[in-house]
Amino acid sequence: MTITNIQIALEKALNNITPAISTRWPNTKIIKTLPYQEVYFFFAPPVHNELGTGLHRIDGLLQVSLFYELLKGKNEAMARAELIRQAFPRGSSHSEGSTNVMIYRSPHIKQMIEEEDRLHLPIDIEFYSYIN
Repeated sequence: MTITNIQIALEKALNNITPAISTRWPNTKIIKTLPYQEVYFFFAPPVHNELGTGLHRIDGLLQVSLFYELLKGKNEAMARAELIRQAFPRGSSHSEGSTNVMIYRSPHIKQMIEEEDRLHLPIDIEFYSYIN
């Protein structure tokens, strides 16, 4: 349930960004109409800093990949990336139930990638959560 709560907390924060755009969540149908964003969660192995307790840290990466029209959508993609960066500032906390998720670093807006028919802009958001 903890991993689910981490995902829900971060998804809620992403959903609160306005204006909204179509979102492809994991294990959902492909979106073909531009613009849209795809969301990926990557989890690292748990970190156990204390022996004999159940306390451990879960580190992870939320990647939001933006897709906009090739040759026309650069400015719109960068504006959306900035909105995402503002929604997940370094040190901010997002919660679901008793699970608190902290943003470790400022979101990293990565290199734009020109694909066949679209512009792809990935954004990495590093997070962690202490779990009992």
